[in-house]
Amino acid sequence: MRKTLLLLFLLPYLVVAQENESYLIKAKVKQGSILLGGTVDASFYKTTDAISSPGQTINATEIMATINAKNGYFVMHDFVIGLNLTIDFRSKKIDTTEEMLPDKRTYMLMGPFVRYYLDNGIFGEFSVAPGLLNFSKSDKFNLLEGRIGIGYAYFFNEKFSIEPMLSVRYFQQKLGDRKYTAIGPVLGVGIQAYLLRKKAHVIKRAL
Repeated sequence: MRKTLLLLFLLPYLVVAQENESYLIKAKVKQGSILLGGTVDASFYKTTDAISSPGQTINATEIMATINAKNGYFVMHDFVIGLNLTIDFRSKKIDTTEEMLPDKRTYMLMGPFVRYYLDNGIFGEFSVAPGLLNFSKSDKFNLLEGRIGIGYAYFFNEKFSIEPMLSVRYFQQKLGDRKYTAIGPVLGVGIQAYLLRKKAHVIKRAL
């Protein structure tokens, strides 16, 4: 009799202590988490340039190194929206003539990005980064960069991950009816902090 009464007394606490699977959903990162960090990547392109020399189109080989600062907020489980600040360092070798010296430039762009995670750590990302840059005192160049890619988040502890990523990058500069375009693959790696992320890969559904 005493055992029965003791069991009835402890039953509510045992029920609360147990995870009810009907109220659990799988998620890599929970809603309300904050993403902080960035990536470093490099790329190699063949480019077409109708801006640098009016009246002719220049073909070139371009090497670019990029630093990206990414901050975002998880509006849903596994889905983050944020702001990406990009600084590009570009070195261009002209292929069409030997008379033109290599061209080196640095510029900055900023725009939104979205990312979605699968439970196995793979994620897809899309970003758009407009910008404006002066190459001379009189000319202003409108810039636009778009990227779509796939990566993998390897969490080496609860809050931090190392993230290799492969993307396809499209870049465009315009000046009147003239433009410079570049498209090609980008390989990078990043370190991200996930603030407020739970240790478990299951998260209680809000009631």
